[in-house]
Amino acid sequence: MMLSKYHQQYAAKSDNDLQQRIEEKKQELIKIFDLVKLKTAGDIIRVAVFGCADKRLVQGHKKIFESILKKPVELYTFDISVEHLAGEENIIQHDCTQPLPNSPFDITYSHVLLKFIPPEKQFDLLKNSVSSLTPGGIAIHIMDKEDYETIDEKLPDGSWAVSLKKLKEKLAEININYLEIPVKYGLALILNK
Repeated sequence: MMLSKYHQQYAAKSDNDLQQRIEEKKQELIKIFDLVKLKTAGDIIRVAVFGCADKRLVQGHKKIFESILKKPVELYTFDISVEHLAGEENIIQHDCTQPLPNSPFDITYSHVLLKFIPPEKQFDLLKNSVSSLTPGGIAIHIMDKEDYETIDEKLPDGSWAVSLKKLKEKLAEININYLEIPVKYGLALILNK
């Protein structure tokens, strides 16, 4: 099967470009974990990554979490298509708006994924990211500014806008606590269980 245009663009990036991207993600997560403490008790941290643009990021994610949390990490990567991740461990083809197999997790993490989810299902992804957590776990959703500051529902790249206001209203309706943390290109929406 042929890779999507988006995945082809990532596959064409150099290892140096991807390493720089991993470092940016690490700096975002350092900032988040300086403000939010993981309150799970396991010796091994179970992390579910929702969506991944390139197979080289899979090990990068694992190293980031192990470096920050100072514990071994068991990382699972879930994506609606997985051809671009072939050869990596714990890759599961799955629609992340649906209950996750292998739950519960200590951390669920998405990085600029919500804009690839149709607006009517974006809240399902948030809700599912929390229901997949162990008590004391954290769901982390990072968004770029242009994803949630646009007034158009459809973005120029064919993805969808994220209505942060609507998502926060729905979270409040079902009593899910959240925190917004500014990051380099936008913000991180942190949900606690």
